[in-house]
Amino acid sequence: MENNIYWIWLASVRGIQNNRKHLLVDAFGGAEEVYTATKKALVQSRILKDQAIDKLIKQQDLSVAQKAKRFMEKENITCIHLHDALYPQKLVDIYDPPVTLFAKGDLSLLKRDLLIGMVGSRKASPGSLQMAKKFGEALSNMGMTVVSGMAEGIDAQSHRGALAGVGSTIAVLGTGVNRCYPRKNANLYHEIEDKGLLLSEFFMDEKPLAYHFPLRNRIISGLSDGLLVVEAAGKSGALITAKHAMEQGKNVYAIPQDIHLDQSVGSNALLQDGAKLVTKPEDILEDFVTYTQQEKPVQVPHQKEFDLTAEENELYQWMKKGHLTIDDLVQISGQPMATLNAALMMMELKDCIKVAYGQITLL
Repeated sequence: MENNIYWIWLASVRGIQNNRKHLLVDAFGGAEEVYTATKKALVQSRILKDQAIDKLIKQQDLSVAQKAKRFMEKENITCIHLHDALYPQKLVDIYDPPVTLFAKGDLSLLKRDLLIGMVGSRKASPGSLQMAKKFGEALSNMGMTVVSGMAEGIDAQSHRGALAGVGSTIAVLGTGVNRCYPRKNANLYHEIEDKGLLLSEFFMDEKPLAYHFPLRNRIISGLSDGLLVVEAAGKSGALITAKHAMEQGKNVYAIPQDIHLDQSVGSNALLQDGAKLVTKPEDILEDFVTYTQQEKPVQVPHQKEFDLTAEENELYQWMKKGHLTIDDLVQISGQPMATLNAALMMMELKDCIKVAYGQITLL
């Protein structure tokens, strides 16, 4: 029987918090060792109280895990655990990392170079909803993977924007990965399943309980290299996520909002507390792309003269030879997608090229 069954079992155990499961894994060496642990060994570990030990002993049965495993194989759901090579290193370093994650979709997104979290109000203003989609699409086109929580409002619009770009998105759920919440986001859920990644630390069929969402927020911030708060009220889950991000040493960004709107109190407060003010996606990009000011620009003869760096000029020369799709440039240049998209964005800003739907037009 595959060792993974024991991690699925550990995830299914009720009545024991994630941090206690983590300590058990550390003490005994793995999920299988926790499963086979005797009551005497559990008592000697001093990790669980007597009542919790009794709960664990009563659940030392693989039937629930075996049923879940069959369902997961049918639905293409993967269990990623602490000792798994797929487990994101970024989560290893956070406080109380999830012992197990359940994933459905493109697992390679967990290893992408640059992930940006986007969060905000469920009941957002119309302008902020438009801004979330605009930023999501722009960041996606820059090669970033957008991470959010698939909640109504800002989260959903951020995902939709990312899916409209050339990149993709990760939805961290507050339910079991096989359960869509809210129901009105069913189409979005299935689109992310097909083109992005659904992720949850909760076991199959888990309901959207209130305490799940603050727990989910630490994963959104933990996976992300930076966090953008599009709009947030004075007391909101978005601010909890921002707090996690700050504690994790991540860059926190906020879009300034109308001071007369209740939905704006939280995001404006973040700016007062030191979050970086952003008004355009490039304000985020500049924190992750190294641009050497001392580098001499290369003059490129075309209908106009452009101040291009050596790297940009090399790409421009390939374009002039007919390589006018992003896929072509990735293959011929050997550059990572994130690096390439960042360079293309800078070239767009210099009015050198125009990029739309993966196609490049020389200006």
